[in-house]
Amino acid sequence: MQETNVMHTFWQRFSCAAVALSCMVWFAATLARAIITYDLYQPATAMLRALPHDYQLEQLRLAENLATIAWISYALVLCATVSMLLLWRTRLHQHGYIAIAGLLILVSLLWQGWIAPTELSLYREFPSRWQPPPVSRYQPIMDLVGKRFFRQSPADLLNLLTAAAAIVVLIIQPRRRTDA
Repeated sequence: MQETNVMHTFWQRFSCAAVALSCMVWFAATLARAIITYDLYQPATAMLRALPHDYQLEQLRLAENLATIAWISYALVLCATVSMLLLWRTRLHQHGYIAIAGLLILVSLLWQGWIAPTELSLYREFPSRWQPPPVSRYQPIMDLVGKRFFRQSPADLLNLLTAAAAIVVLIIQPRRRTDA
């Protein structure tokens, strides 16, 4: 027997909106951080621009604050996704877009896990959210930044694509059955 014109509960709709909104924050913070960090480098190279170390550390402090926002919003994305999948579990076959968005986000755990150790090391280098670290920490920080943004840059692209795809899927709702 097919369900017809079943109303979605407030919590089902809220869970979808929570996933979409937290994905937007995750997307924006990840993109802003990448832009700020890549601005330190010569275009199309891995060579730093000629800027004072103090300025570079201040810019990296701002990028690290954005990384904190990105990780917090990613945690919200995961919580909201699990909630969404649990709330919609009986009707996932009728609302395939929910399953697609959930799958996209759950797969993102792979590349988030890949970058997490480097991110944690970088986070520890910035003990204050308001003051840049001392210049004596410049080289270890730049080594971590180089590792994170050049060797692990595919993870940033995958983060951006995942967040964008999840947002689009939740808004456009492909594979949604109109008779259910």
